[in-house]
Amino acid sequence: MELRQIKYFLGVAETLNFSKAALNLNIVQPALSRQIQQLEQELGVVLFERNNRNVRLTPAGVYLRDEMIKLDKRFNDTLGHALSIQNGHVGTIRIGYPGSALYSILPEVLCLLQDKLPLLDGILTEMAEVKVLETLLNGHIDVCFSREEIYDHPNICQQKLFSEHLALVVPEKHRLTKENFQSMEQCREEGFILPYLADWQRYRQLIYGIFSQHGFAPRIAYESNYGATIMRLVEKNLGISLLPLSYRMGSSLKVRFIPLETKTTLYMVWRTDNHSPIVRNFIALCDEAAQHLDLNFECP
Repeated sequence: MELRQIKYFLGVAETLNFSKAALNLNIVQPALSRQIQQLEQELGVVLFERNNRNVRLTPAGVYLRDEMIKLDKRFNDTLGHALSIQNGHVGTIRIGYPGSALYSILPEVLCLLQDKLPLLDGILTEMAEVKVLETLLNGHIDVCFSREEIYDHPNICQQKLFSEHLALVVPEKHRLTKENFQSMEQCREEGFILPYLADWQRYRQLIYGIFSQHGFAPRIAYESNYGATIMRLVEKNLGISLLPLSYRMGSSLKVRFIPLETKTTLYMVWRTDNHSPIVRNFIALCDEAAQHLDLNFECP
């Protein structure tokens, strides 16, 4: 039995008229009749009762029609699913992200993912910047958001999404406000809560470059690679910090954000050998989300 024969059988079973079925199937009637006869011979079953006026299904033909309709739908669904897999519309994407992405682009990307690719599942893993490259290269994640600019790595692709201001984060009742803040020189005697970053990381160089510009090294009170932890410690007057301004979004803690001139950039990073259409589609969603991202909010 061939798929073509099933198609011909269902065509005749639907119309119970060989002439109409032949027209619908774009085949001449004699050829259609031969195909049905051949099918009956192969199966050893009479499918149609024919006379000069009528064509009707035999009980065996009714059963075969009903089952073939189910199989035909399943077959078409299977082909459609296979095509969806090939086009990256079905499957799983493993996403690594730093905490700041949760306050900026990540929710927008996930909304687009749900809207445009509802059959694509996302697995989220929050991680510190120092773990991003290692985790990506060992295959534990497929893509990641990162503030680390990576130059000339043979196994890494990177794409800029957006830039935003860094902010000085202080307790709500701290002496420094947006109105009286002039420069980081005013923070020389403060204790800082900063990320613990390896010396080679450019994000660390960006942050510590701010202190260098004002001629002092920060006094480290605590170190943490998680922004939510840092903000909580700042709220408890255990130090002040520097964080991407997007942390202001969704924060209900009693802290104050004072925007700085220095900007930090968020990138999308993936492996060069990962040619999955799922990854390609996810990167496209990130680009779309970045274009519509609004970070121009006021800081009290």
